Amino acid sequence: MQETDSGKQSTAASQFIPAAAVTLCGTAWGAFWYPVRMIENAGVGGAWVSLILFAVATLAPLPWLFKRRLWQDNVTNVMLTGFLLGTAFALYTISLVMTDVVRAILLFYMTPVWSTLADVVLYGRRLTPSRALSIGFGLSGLVAILGTAGGLPLPHTAGDWVALVSGMCWAAGTQRSHASPAHSLVLPVFAFSLCGLMSSMLILLVASGYDSDLVRLDNAAKVVPWIILLALVVFVPPNFLVVWAAQRIDSARVGILLMTEVLAGSITAALWAGEPFGWREGLGATLIVCAGLVEVLPLRRR
Repeated sequence: MQETDSGKQSTAASQFIPAAAVTLCGTAWGAFWYPVRMIENAGVGGAWVSLILFAVATLAPLPWLFKRRLWQDNVTNVMLTGFLLGTAFALYTISLVMTDVVRAILLFYMTPVWSTLADVVLYGRRLTPSRALSIGFGLSGLVAILGTAGGLPLPHTAGDWVALVSGMCWAAGTQRSHASPAHSLVLPVFAFSLCGLMSSMLILLVASGYDSDLVRLDNAAKVVPWIILLALVVFVPPNFLVVWAAQRIDSARVGILLMTEVLAGSITAALWAGEPFGWREGLGATLIVCAGLVEVLPLRRR
């Protein structure tokens, strides 16, 4: 019994630091929308912001990539995971300027639902009552946010769709990261950054065809240094922390711990953006957080 208790304590201790790191990153990202919006208002569109952020992030791990032992992992597998995570964050970044901040954040944080569904469908885990309840809470939150005035609770705008798809990609990426952790941190971070850069290039190319505000590049000489500073302070360090943590705690827990961004984003959006936060947003946020809590808390033996 003592050995069992000791093992449980050791497991809990080993997961505390990565859990705390994810929580801290979520809180910081809760205000990430604000500089992105300021940069857009200054003349640089969201697609360029995403591109520059990932360009800086791609350069950060380059000095460590020359170590041969880093390439012992299955590079194809790591790159696929990086593609999902990088695409997710690239889409999330532009969604912050395409729709209301709170809607973008809440639709992205449907991730516990997608993670739970993936566990059941792709990994064959049993659909327990707690997992079914988690899915029910999450989907109910989605209905509360989107409403049913037009029939099905589908996203209303392109920005809503982008935020929703970004959350799906993030859930898939964290699932793969936890199921097949790499031996090092540098290669997954590089894959995440490089694939995010490529996704940002594709987004920029597509948006250019529609003459979208996402591709504006006014006052670049004055604004680009601020984007680089944003990357170095609020983008690159959390990338390392979240990728590192996602290899040590399961994706559903990563999703719920990152939900500190929901709280921080809702508060900052209400204070700084003047966006409405009514009963729909409040109910949706509560239900989505409950979905994550049900999935994470040991409510019953599984």
